[in-house]
Amino acid sequence: MKRSDVFSRIPWSMKHCYIALCGIIFFRFVFFLFSYIPQNDLVYFSGMALWILMFGWMAIYPLWISHSKDMLYKPKVGLVLKEFLIAIPLVIFIIIVQNLILIMLRNTFGVVNNLNSAFSGIRNAPNSSRLYLLLVAMFTFGPFAEELFFRGLIYNALRQRIGLISAIIFQAFLFMLFHFRCPERGITSLSLIFALGIVLAVLYEWRKTIWSPIVVHALNNFTFAAPVIILMILNSHTPAKTWEEAQLPPDWLVADFPFIEKQATGEEQRLYAINTWGSQGRRMWKKEIVAMYAVYEWFPEDREACAGASVGIAHIYDVYLRDFRRAIVMSDYVLYEFRDQPEACAKALITRGWSYYEIGDYQRSRESLKEVVDLYPSIEQQYSEALEGLEFLDEQ
Repeated sequence: MKRSDVFSRIPWSMKHCYIALCGIIFFRFVFFLFSYIPQNDLVYFSGMALWILMFGWMAIYPLWISHSKDMLYKPKVGLVLKEFLIAIPLVIFIIIVQNLILIMLRNTFGVVNNLNSAFSGIRNAPNSSRLYLLLVAMFTFGPFAEELFFRGLIYNALRQRIGLISAIIFQAFLFMLFHFRCPERGITSLSLIFALGIVLAVLYEWRKTIWSPIVVHALNNFTFAAPVIILMILNSHTPAKTWEEAQLPPDWLVADFPFIEKQATGEEQRLYAINTWGSQGRRMWKKEIVAMYAVYEWFPEDREACAGASVGIAHIYDVYLRDFRRAIVMSDYVLYEFRDQPEACAKALITRGWSYYEIGDYQRSRESLKEVVDLYPSIEQQYSEALEGLEFLDEQ
């Protein structure tokens, strides 16, 4: 098949490559600086804006060069649909091969699967509507921009100057470096990204249209993002807007436990909630709270387990569901009901302190952390966390 793709016919200059890569280096350097700034909403939205600008640069610059050469035209719908249909079995094959490689590495070298590491932070805190934008962009605008940049511009510029194999390998290496975020990505994940870069370039050579790697890349990312989106929907929760509302249980908090398996002891019941539904299990925070309430129902005499379950519920409200008022109410319940459980009280004060911080009540945040330092110095972990928290507040 003759190479008829627009991007393959543009006479890319080394100047085009230098300008394109310098733009990416600039954005990645700013992202690196952002990693050292204390995180808050302003930093988050600034990072999102920068992220959009970076991908905008990756898409607009190659398109602008194409337009300046009078070689930009609208894609044919039939062509895109054809490549989509071809991409479906290809993506299934790619996923199968990826998983076979991961199984082989795990069985041979004991390598842990870190392919999904980029999504772990989102899976662990899914109750945030602004994350939908990020996830949807991962399989729409993101792959579109990356393919225009790496296969449309970089690969074709290399292809016009060096051999086919060398061009494929070098652009895949740059593609891998672009996704390097140490320590979030390990050698396994980066190796698979490098291999994906090779596959996308080979696919581009075979199909002779940039739409083929765009669609395959988008579908490949969709297979990772879609389960996270579904998890976010299942964990969707509206935080209490007033203190009166925070005193009431949320609508989804059922009184019975049809999906909960009863364990032998209260502590086993609490660990079951964590390991089955929580951070060590399916990451379904609402079901984890329901499972924690089963500890009260079935083992009310086990005060230590009930205190631990209460602290766990407060923690889930604070960290995962972002319902800070309910987290404070539950923490206060622990401090009142389980005064004979010092470790649970220390944890509740830590949770209460950070929940007050999140709603902007810095005075009460400081008071809660100070209570841990004054009342529970023997509980080393919480004592250390409280000292670090007070130091953090002093810097604000």
